[in-house]
Amino acid sequence: MNNPWLLRIVTLTFAILLFVSVKSDLESDHQNSSNNAIDVLRDVPVEVYYDDENLVVTGVPDTVDVNIQGPANFVTSAKIMKDYKLFVDLRELPMGEHRVAISQENFSEKLKVRTDPVYVNVVIEEKITQEFRVDLDMNESLLAENYVMTSSVEPRTVNVTGAKSVIQSIGYVKATISSEKGIDKSFEQEASVRVLDLDLNKLDVSVEPRTVNVKVTVEEYSKEVPISISKKGTPKEGLTINALSTATQKVRVYGPRSVLDKIDRLNVDVDVSKIEDTGTISVKMVVPEGVTKLSQDKIDIKADVTSAAPPSTGTDEAEKEDEDTAAADELTEKSFAEMKIAVKGLPEQLASSFETPTDGIISVVAKGTPDALKDIQSGDISIYVDAQNIEVGERILPIQIDGPSNVEWQTSESEAKLMIKDA
Repeated sequence: MNNPWLLRIVTLTFAILLFVSVKSDLESDHQNSSNNAIDVLRDVPVEVYYDDENLVVTGVPDTVDVNIQGPANFVTSAKIMKDYKLFVDLRELPMGEHRVAISQENFSEKLKVRTDPVYVNVVIEEKITQEFRVDLDMNESLLAENYVMTSSVEPRTVNVTGAKSVIQSIGYVKATISSEKGIDKSFEQEASVRVLDLDLNKLDVSVEPRTVNVKVTVEEYSKEVPISISKKGTPKEGLTINALSTATQKVRVYGPRSVLDKIDRLNVDVDVSKIEDTGTISVKMVVPEGVTKLSQDKIDIKADVTSAAPPSTGTDEAEKEDEDTAAADELTEKSFAEMKIAVKGLPEQLASSFETPTDGIISVVAKGTPDALKDIQSGDISIYVDAQNIEVGERILPIQIDGPSNVEWQTSESEAKLMIKDA
């Protein structure tokens, strides 16, 4: 070993061997690197394993992206075969919030696999079903001018199933109707049921049934008004018109709301110069300006007529009896102000408030003979609207009155507009 040339030869040999080894490793790494590939599998479905009969799971995305890296032929095979699977197994977890990894199956061991995201935050909740009433969601601006609508939904209720917290956040269950403007005819159609929270966000729940049948009745705006009879002309000589009356207490008028709101009664002029005896006559009704039509064109008027007595041949007592009878037959009026309208038959789950008349207050006029009117007090009169089977929304109801039957009743308003809401 003391020979310097021998040392030089050995050193040179080791250097050559080291160079050959490093060069071989570099070439091998370069070859492997050139055969590797990286790709992304887009929108791969994620399955969720849990007790779907009793529980609801939220937070797991429907799909995720998967990054794969490895030999090019294995990457290509994975993209073509698509026999892999992604899943989240929650069967052993209790209800509540959890952070879990997205698992994968059937990817080649030669591949590096990473989901995006790797973890998801899930909430496991109790599944419940609750019954809700369905309300119609239709914009009344779609109606033609001066038209109003009433509606019904069948079935009236649906069953909504979902997570307990979601069910408790439900604000509205609506059947939505969409249409073009200018609706002036009644129609019927199927409508999908939407479940919303109080901020009108759609909730992830299941609904049974998912559609309901909606019937919408569209009519020209109208209201009922009381009849007011006025005498016109001069009775024929020798006749006295004691009273004019009609069995028709109210008539429905149709037309623009702005016109009808100014009409509180309908005047019927009776030409007494054409009346010859006690009996019933038919009088044509005049359509007020701006009103499109009336519910009837004519009205029957009953006339109570007395003929003048011939030159006196009887006693003064007979004449006095006739005068007393005429006085007894004379009609007078008695007014009752600040009468409150009662709301009868309103379902317990609903609440009502009056839009018109204000606070549900009206005045009432009683017409009859002095004897019939003298003992009538406000407590003898019942004024109400019938709210049975009413639905949520703005509703117009006829005002009804119960009182002594031997007098004629008139109210300052014939209809009341109420806003009906859930209690």
